[in-house]
Amino acid sequence: MTTAQRESATKRKNIKLIVVDIDGTLLNDEHVLSDRNREALRKAIDSGIKVVIATGKSRGGNESVLAALNLDTPGIYVQGLMICDPQGGVLHQQTLDPALARRVITFAEQRGFDVVAYSGNRLVTKMSVQQVDEIAKYHEPVPEPIGPLVNHLGLIPMNKLLILGDPRKLKALRWQLEKQLDGQVSFTSTNVLNTLEVLPLGASKGKALKVLIHDMGIAPEHVMVIGDGENDIEMLKLAGFGVAVGNANPKLQAIADEIVSTNNESGVAEAIEKFILPDPKPEQPEATAKAEESTETEKDDAEASEELSEKPEDAS
Repeated sequence: MTTAQRESATKRKNIKLIVVDIDGTLLNDEHVLSDRNREALRKAIDSGIKVVIATGKSRGGNESVLAALNLDTPGIYVQGLMICDPQGGVLHQQTLDPALARRVITFAEQRGFDVVAYSGNRLVTKMSVQQVDEIAKYHEPVPEPIGPLVNHLGLIPMNKLLILGDPRKLKALRWQLEKQLDGQVSFTSTNVLNTLEVLPLGASKGKALKVLIHDMGIAPEHVMVIGDGENDIEMLKLAGFGVAVGNANPKLQAIADEIVSTNNESGVAEAIEKFILPDPKPEQPEATAKAEESTETEKDDAEASEELSEKPEDAS
C-alpha cells in the first residue's frame, strides 16, 4: 500500500456523516435517483451513519429525493444560504443586501440577461420566458413572474440571484461584476445549468456545512462529502474525506481524495460501497477446514460402504 493509499484509508475511517450533492452527483442526467444510489444510502443510514443533502436548489426542488431517502436530518439548500430541519423549518438563513442586489439585477438586465431571485422556497423573476421556465426541468418551483425585481427589494428576502445566459457571455459578465462590486458578494456556478449565481459575501455550501456539523456535534474528520461542481469545493476542503464523481469539474477532482464513476453510473453508490459499507465477511478458515473434514469423512464412509457391498459372501 502506498503512502497516498494509507492516508486515504485513514481518512475514511469512522465516517459518521455523508454529505451528498444532488444534481450532477446523486441524480443522473435524466434527473433520476437510481435504485443503486438509493439502496446504498439507505444501507449507510441503517448502519448508523447520518446522510445530509447539500444543494444549490431550494428545498421545494428536492421533495422527491427527500421522500425517496426518508431522511430525518437537516439539509443544506440554496447554495448553503438556507439550512432547514427535516420538516422544512428554517434553522439558518442568509440574504443578499438589497442595495447590492439592485446593482447586480440592473447591470445584468441592461445587458440582456434574465435574472431569477431565490426567496426561501419561492423563485421569482421579472417575466416568464422560455429560458427561465426551463429551470423547472430540474424539479425547482416554476419561477413566478412578479414584474421588475428591483421593485420588490426590501419587501421580500432574496437569498441569491441566478443569472441565465450563454456560458461565454456569463464568463465575461462575471468578470465585469467582480470588478464592479469589488469583493462585496460571492459568485459561483454549478456543473449542470448555464448560470452565474450571486450570493452574499462568503456564503457557500462549505460554510453552511461547518455550521451544520457544529450543530450536529460531528467533527469534520468524520464527514465524507460527494460532489461534482465548483460549488462543492469548500465542502470537500472541510470534510475529512472528499469524493468527486467522474463527471465532476476538474477543479473539484483536483482536490478530491478519491474519484469514482459518473453520476450516470451510480458513482455515489460506488463511493459508499467502496469506502463506507463493510466488506462481505470472508469464510472463516476454521469453518472451511471443518467443511473439508466433513466432506472427506463422507467420502471415506462411501468408499467403505462400497467395499463391503462388493465383498463375496462366505461359502461356509
